[in-house]
Amino acid sequence: MGRRGRRRAVSPRSPVWAKVLVGTGAVLMTASMVTVGYTKMMLDKVNDSVHSKDLLGNSGGGGDIKGPLNFLMIGTDQRVGSKAEARTDSIMVLHVNSSLTEATIVSIPRDLRVEIANCGTLFSSPCQTKINDAYPAGGPSVEGSVSNLAETVTHLTGVSFDGAAIVNFEGFLDVVKTLGSVELCLPMEMTPAHAKGQTFPKGCNDYGYADALGIVRERYAYDPTNPEFDPSWGIGDYGRQHMQQHFVKQLLKRAAEKGYLSDPTKVGDLIARIGDQLTLDLGGHTPVDFAFALRGIKPEALATVKIPSEPADIEGVSYVVTQPGEQQETADRLYEAIRSDDLDKWIPENNEWVNKDD
Repeated sequence: MGRRGRRRAVSPRSPVWAKVLVGTGAVLMTASMVTVGYTKMMLDKVNDSVHSKDLLGNSGGGGDIKGPLNFLMIGTDQRVGSKAEARTDSIMVLHVNSSLTEATIVSIPRDLRVEIANCGTLFSSPCQTKINDAYPAGGPSVEGSVSNLAETVTHLTGVSFDGAAIVNFEGFLDVVKTLGSVELCLPMEMTPAHAKGQTFPKGCNDYGYADALGIVRERYAYDPTNPEFDPSWGIGDYGRQHMQQHFVKQLLKRAAEKGYLSDPTKVGDLIARIGDQLTLDLGGHTPVDFAFALRGIKPEALATVKIPSEPADIEGVSYVVTQPGEQQETADRLYEAIRSDDLDKWIPENNEWVNKDD
């Protein structure tokens, strides 16, 4: 399960909001780590709360967990158990270094134009389209969808995966109901398309479930023509990804304030809420196995970067593309850094593509 390579500490400019994000499974992993050492009953609750599937078709028989590791993290708009077609809201590669002490999340824009080998019934195969299409094209089974997306990302980056995770982000927001509210800091005044005409002010305020849902789904507000637009948040889908990651950080912060990460009884309740929205392929290991193995990852050792790319209009269709030349060369170096477990060198040399603290 292991790969070659070693890695030094990441840049001190690692983003604060990304430091608690391990996909959108960060809260689960953190809560699980707190739980380890309490009781067998609580550990069983962690394992039983999460849906496990052989998503990649290469599930192993367990054994020691060794780094470096790469996981495909998929956020969808489909609740667990739903029969409706799902699409990906977010696609990320989680890289854990060889010593299992540092992690980096690479965000892939869902509108990134790539080559997909299996386009299913959507287009003739192979096709050049948005990477978001790889997931439904591999269906109707979840395993087929994940495998097709994984193969597409591997074709793009050369990175092979040790496991995968699917998170229903809207279901993940159900945790807000448990906590009562979550503080979100908006970079500008915002009237989300899914907020029934409500306008939310710039700055930090507490939001309930319905309002938080509208905010984290919004992408049109991140428009450079808006006088209040903050370019550090990114345009369109980049801005939405940033807000979703900010939401996870704030959710974990509120959970800690209310004792959900220190009281074993509350930990179990939180895991039950989150775990039901997670489907994991951990290569034959349990969530607790991984929580324990990754206990050495500290918040300050987590970083999130973006694939070098920019919006583009191609034949009337809005895409995100990696432009030929310097941008493509930077992206190629990023992919090589993931494969060789050398992201600690790439990150400080490419701050333009490192998400900044919010």
